[in-house]
Amino acid sequence: MMFKTASFKNIFRFQAFTVAELMVTVAVIGVLSAVVFTSSQAFLRRDQANAAAAELVGWLEAISARSGSVGPCTVQFTAANGLAPGATFASLQAGDARCTPEPNLALPATDGNRTYNVAVTYTPNGTTALAFTNRAGVVANGVEAVVRISVNNQLPLRCVRIRFGTLSTGINNATGDVAQTCTVWERT
Repeated sequence: MMFKTASFKNIFRFQAFTVAELMVTVAVIGVLSAVVFTSSQAFLRRDQANAAAAELVGWLEAISARSGSVGPCTVQFTAANGLAPGATFASLQAGDARCTPEPNLALPATDGNRTYNVAVTYTPNGTTALAFTNRAGVVANGVEAVVRISVNNQLPLRCVRIRFGTLSTGINNATGDVAQTCTVWERT
C-alpha cells in the first residue's frame, strides 16, 4: 500500500483574488456608498425642515395661548432665501414681548453649510403681520398666513398654516421650492 504524500510546494500554496475581482468589489462598495450618502442627506434635510416647522408651531401656540390674557400679539415672519441657521425668521412686533418669553424665533442649527429658504403668503394680499387677539388666539381681521420652509431649496418642503387661530402643518415631499405649496395638511 502506497501513501500519497503532499509535496512541500502544495502545502504552502496561497489562494488570492485577481485584480479584476478586487476592482469589481471596490466599484460595488463605491456605488453603495454613494446611494447611502445621497439618501442620508435627504433625511438630514427633512429632519432640519421638520425641526424648523415644529419650533414655529410651538412658538405660535405659546403666543396664541397667552394672547387671551395679555391682549393682542402681533407676529411678523422673515421671508428670504439663504437664511443662515440661527437667523430670526419670526418675531413679535415691538411692544408685544409680553406675549412670550422669546420675542424672536431663530432657525435651528444645521450641519455643514446648509441654509434655509422661507416664504410667507398672507391672505388678504398686502398683509404683513398676524395679530392674535385676546379671544383665545383668534387671528384678527380674518388674516391667514402660510409659512413655507425648505433646506437648501431642496426637498422636502414643510409648511405651517395659520387660519382663524388654528395651526396646521403641511408637507410636500416632491419639491423643496418655497414658491410651491404643501400638498398634505394636518391640524396640530
